[in-house]
Amino acid sequence: MRANFVDTLMARLDGEVATIWATVLLRLEERPDVAALRQGLRALVRESERLNVAWDDARCEWVPVARPSAEVDAAVLETSEPLDEQEAVARVINTRMDLARELPLRFHLHPMKDASQGAWMLGVQLHHAIGDAKALGHLLERLWLHCAGRASESSPLAPSRLTDGRVLLAALRRPEQLLGLASPRRRLLAPRGMGLKRSGDVAGPSLMTTVRLRIPAGRSDLVPSDVFFAALLAGVALHEPRKEGRVRLRMPVDLRRSLGLGRILGNGCSAVPIELPLSEVRARLEDPQGLIQLARSEIQRVLDAGIHWTTALECMAVARLAPSQVLRRNARPGLLAEPRTNTLVVTYLGRLDRHFEQSPLRIRSLRSHTPTWGATGFSFGETLCINPATFEGLWSRDALRGFTERLAGWASSALSLPVEVVGP
Repeated sequence: MRANFVDTLMARLDGEVATIWATVLLRLEERPDVAALRQGLRALVRESERLNVAWDDARCEWVPVARPSAEVDAAVLETSEPLDEQEAVARVINTRMDLARELPLRFHLHPMKDASQGAWMLGVQLHHAIGDAKALGHLLERLWLHCAGRASESSPLAPSRLTDGRVLLAALRRPEQLLGLASPRRRLLAPRGMGLKRSGDVAGPSLMTTVRLRIPAGRSDLVPSDVFFAALLAGVALHEPRKEGRVRLRMPVDLRRSLGLGRILGNGCSAVPIELPLSEVRARLEDPQGLIQLARSEIQRVLDAGIHWTTALECMAVARLAPSQVLRRNARPGLLAEPRTNTLVVTYLGRLDRHFEQSPLRIRSLRSHTPTWGATGFSFGETLCINPATFEGLWSRDALRGFTERLAGWASSALSLPVEVVGP
């Protein structure tokens, strides 16, 4: 049960700045059937080998553990105290865990003080060392079937098969691309990114906001992923009106299709750097289609160059050769460095609708979070959600709100889209 390079990095870095959860936050019309949720979760854990392991840091591998029903039931946390949305969000995204002992899948249920956006909040979290956001989506599809007693309609998720050997063989088939390791522009950990101005030098609790943009079906000129990246770039340019440098986004690329992995409970991505001169971004603020094309063309260039295979080998080397104490000792300083390895960590999750088609929940709205200085984004119906995140101390709540409002203001005026800002 040797861990692959993604699992190893996530497990070793866990808790140094925050617990590395992949989180989805749902506002619900009514309280879900908690008994059915626990029953479905017990069945899900029984069939999922990957939920029955614990991390052994000394051996750098997963070891089997028993998950009795009482322990699985305890992973559904319900409170009776009504909370406002920001209190509930803060509790969920800053929840700690022991990866060597606890179930790496957790549910939080909170009644809301303000029921106008949904009377309940359900937070769903999967530890990133066990699986990424795509794995969480597939896991939820399977959970809804278990809750309804219809698990026989599909197969359980396969365990992770993203092994280092598999990635290494795939990369070695592309020798011309691996030469890119010689170029700092193609290395994920090269310190080339412009650091954003910050409020201080402390990485405290996680903070998040959300921008909701409604993209009507008739707006065929706007692709949600394009809007996500363009709006983030605009937010950076407006946040740094006089600074020059490289906007260096760190973006995950899914390897599942290339490696023929299918629906797995595991991590399936390799991150890549996306570099753009801030001056070019700023020059296109009044030309939204030009900014969209700038971001799209650079992302496509990186994908065509196969840089995700280069960075996979780079991260594999770090995961295998860097001792845990070195990784952990550099986690917080890496957020303060100037220049940084990246400006923002950005993840677009695609459409989330299909992961909830079989859900018994009456969902009013969704938000998502990973503990980074960056943003996640996804589409749900006609709504594009952009979820900026940081750590209190690096940015104040007002600074995060200001960045989010500038991002939202650009999208609203430049793209003529209805917009709503939530939090912090």
